Amino acid sequence: MTHDHSPISSSISGLFRGLALLLLLALALPALADKPGDDRAIDGLEEGRILWDVTLGDPERLIARLDVILETREDMQRQGLEPHMIFAFRGGAAGLVAESTDHLDLADADAVERLHDRLQDLQGLDNVHMEACSIATRRFDLGQRDLLPGIELVGNTFLSIMGYERQGYSTIRID
Repeated sequence: MTHDHSPISSSISGLFRGLALLLLLALALPALADKPGDDRAIDGLEEGRILWDVTLGDPERLIARLDVILETREDMQRQGLEPHMIFAFRGGAAGLVAESTDHLDLADADAVERLHDRLQDLQGLDNVHMEACSIATRRFDLGQRDLLPGIELVGNTFLSIMGYERQGYSTIRID
């Protein structure tokens, strides 16, 4: 059996893939419009303050969690809350927020670069702050100069969690 790899065949194949994607989006949009609210839980709130306690050291799984975090932010906005988010990287996650991937397994390098792009996108949003624990970064021999731009090195994220909870942030573990 032979396959036609002509430009016309490729264009038709791409057209069908595009139409299939549009169909899937069209089917998904009504589901998003019908997404239930969280009225009881957020009654009386004007802001949503979440501290994401990030320890997950697997870049692919962390990217997937960041997608859910972004959806959470969008849900807050959709329901009239002003989102405030702090990301505290500790444990294995602290090694993922370094600019260089030299200290990581080579197999993870592509995923880590995609993770860095996602973190940069999140940093561009209002009311987002990111910090990394110096106790955890020590394991990877990383200092402030090694971290991605916009990620602040702090002494101890356990103290950060304590302090931010006193300021009204709810802590959600990402592990």
